[in-house]
Formats: sequence, structure tokens, C-alpha cells
Amino acid sequence: MGTNGNNALERRRSDALVKHRESAETIVSPVGDIYETSDAFVVKLDMPGATKDSISLKVEPGYISVRASVGLYHAEQANILVNEIVRKSYFREFNLGQGINHNDVQASFEDGVLTINLPKTEGSKAKEIQIKS
Repeated sequence: MGTNGNNALERRRSDALVKHRESAETIVSPVGDIYETSDAFVVKLDMPGATKDSISLKVEPGYISVRASVGLYHAEQANILVNEIVRKSYFREFNLGQGINHNDVQASFEDGVLTINLPKTEGSKAKEIQIKS
């Protein structure tokens, strides 16, 4: 930082204010919830900072994987004064048991939450059994 006083933040000369982190990317496992309805398993993953276009969702027999990248929040040519928000990638994988209809998986992304709907196959859905007397 220069001492010319052109920047209000520079004039304070606070080392605590001006922090520069390495721009290394951090891999984060997004936290989430999984619940079951009568027709599907639903996975909700909290992925703040991600965008719909940055998410890669891969479903194969036996597992599902989710990846996303969160970029930098500043302009390319900006003079960074404080850099505490690190670049990160999200990655999470789940093993899937039998009974998931892999062809009908649907996903949506809203307010930083990825929702994955994993429909059950007909054979794996619970059935109500009538008891005869």
C-alpha cells in the first residue's frame, strides 16, 4: 500500500484491514438433508454462492455425485484490499441402493439450495396391504 493518502482505507494503515489470502481453491462438502416420501427420496444440499450453471449433477446406478464451483466476487482488474472469501468447489457423493428410477431424477436450484428428487421404482414403493378376516 502506498502512503499517498488517495484511498480512505489506506490512510488508516491497519494491517488487520488489509488481508491477502492465497487464491487456492478449497473443496467443501455441502451440508444437506435427505428425506423420504412415498414416491421418492429427496436430497437438499446447501450450496451458497453457487449458480445453477456451475452445478454438475451425475446420477448412475449405485451413486450420485454433485460438483459446483464458486468463483471470485470481485472484478478481474480490481485492487483487492480484503480477501477473506475464498474460492471453493463443492463436492458430495452418495451411494444409492436399489429401487431408484435413474431415468426420472429431477433437480432444481433456488436460493442456494440444490434439491434432487430421486423417484422410487414401482417395486420399491410402500404398498398398503388390506388385512382379511
